Amino acid sequence: MTQTKRFKLPPAALIAISVFSVIAVGTALLCIPAASNSGQVDFLAAFFTATSATCVTGLSAVDTASHWSYFGQAIILVLMQIGGLGLITILSVFFLYMQKRVSLSQRKLVMQSAGFVSLEGIKKLVKYIMIVTFACEFVGSFLMCFSFVPVMGWGRGIWQSVFTGVSAFCNCGYTLTGWYGQDSLNAYISDPLVCLTVCALIVIGGIGFFVWGDVIKNGIHLKRYSFHSKVVLTTTAALIISGWALFMVFEWNNPATIADKDVGTKILATLFMSISPRTAGFNTVSSKFLSGAGGMLSIVLMFIGGSPGSTAGGIKTTTLAVLVMSAMSTSRRRTEAHIFNRRFEDDAYPQAGTVFSVYIAAVIIASMAICALEADNPAVANVSDGSVNVHYVVFEVVSAIGTVGLSCGITGVIGAASQLILIFLMFLGRVGGFTLILVFSNERKPVSISRVAGNLIIG
Repeated sequence: MTQTKRFKLPPAALIAISVFSVIAVGTALLCIPAASNSGQVDFLAAFFTATSATCVTGLSAVDTASHWSYFGQAIILVLMQIGGLGLITILSVFFLYMQKRVSLSQRKLVMQSAGFVSLEGIKKLVKYIMIVTFACEFVGSFLMCFSFVPVMGWGRGIWQSVFTGVSAFCNCGYTLTGWYGQDSLNAYISDPLVCLTVCALIVIGGIGFFVWGDVIKNGIHLKRYSFHSKVVLTTTAALIISGWALFMVFEWNNPATIADKDVGTKILATLFMSISPRTAGFNTVSSKFLSGAGGMLSIVLMFIGGSPGSTAGGIKTTTLAVLVMSAMSTSRRRTEAHIFNRRFEDDAYPQAGTVFSVYIAAVIIASMAICALEADNPAVANVSDGSVNVHYVVFEVVSAIGTVGLSCGITGVIGAASQLILIFLMFLGRVGGFTLILVFSNERKPVSISRVAGNLIIG
C-alpha cells in the first residue's frame, strides 16, 4: 500500500499511457494472421491502423475493407469506440458503479479525461455519456441501413451501417465502401439520409461530453447553459455556417468536384465539406480534387477541430474562441477579453497560446521532415527537380495532428519513416492538447523574485 502511494503518476501521464496501451494491444491483435484477408502480418500497417483508430483519426495506409478481414474490422471498430470515449471514461463506469465511495483523485482523473469542468455530478454525467453514445450510434446505424442494405445486402449493409455509425460518432472517418472500389462516401454525395445522418453524428460527437450534460439538463433554455457550453455551441455554429458558405463560393463551379451536380446536391455536398473536416474524415468529394481555396479552408477547419472533452481533435473550438476574442480585445486596447457578459479566466490565454504554438510548430516541423524524406518519391514529388507537392504534405500532416482522417491519397504511398511521423502526430493530436493544458494548469508555487520588465516592440 505504501509502495503504491509512493509511485503516483499525474493524470496527464495516466491518460497518455492509457491511449498508448490501447494502441499496443490493438497493434498486437491486428498482427494476428486472421485479422487480414491475406493472412500475412504487416506490422507497420497494423501499428498505423491501430493508432489511427484509437486516436479516432481515420487515416489509413491500407484499404480498410479489402485488407482487413471481418475480425480485423471488428478490432478496428472496438478501437474506435474506446478511442472516442476514452479508456479512462469507459473504465470509470466500472469503478464508479462498483465502488460505493469514489476517491477525489479518481473523480479528478475522470473529470480530466472526459473534459468536465467540475467534479459535480460526474457519476450521473458518465452514465449519460454511455447512454447517449450508444443511443446515437444505434439510431444513426439504423437510419443508414435504409441506404446501405439495398445496395450491399443484409449482411454487409448492416455491418457497413454499424461501422460507419460508430466511426461517425467517434469522429474517425473509417468506412468499408472499399468493398465496391469506392472512396469513402463519394457514391452517396446525393443521398441526404446518409449525408445528414453522418453530419449529425459528427456534430453530436464533437461538441463534448460536458455540453451534452447541459443540453440534457436544460433543453432549449439556452440562457441556463454554462459559459463553456455557450462558447462551444456558438463557435461550432459559426464554423459550420461560415465554412458552408465559403465552400459554396469556392467549389460551386469547380468542374473537378460539384460543378456538374444539381443545386440540391451542391448544397448538401458543401454542408458535408464544412462539417466533415472538423476531425471526422469522411468525404463525398475527394480532397485532392478540391480547389486551392477549398483545400486551404479544409486545412484550417481540420486544424481547429472539435470541442474539449469530445471525440474530436484539433486545437479545439474554445482555444479558437479565446485567441480570437483576446485579439479583438487587444486591438481595442481593452484589458480583458469577454463574451456573453463573462470574461475568460486569467490563464485561458496562455493555455490557448501554448496549445496553438505547439500544434503550429508540430505541423511545420513534420511537414518539412516529410518533404525532405519524400523528395525522391515519384508519388509525392517531381523526381526530375525534387519539388514536393507541399499542399498534399501539409494537408496530410494537419489531418493527422487534427485526428481528422481526410487525405489527398499519399498516406499509403509515402515511406515508413514518413508514416511513423504521421503516427506520432496522431498520438500527439489525441493526447497532446489537453495533456498540455493539464500540465500547465497545475498549481505551482509563486516565484519569489519579480524581475525588471524589458521594453520589447511587438508586431
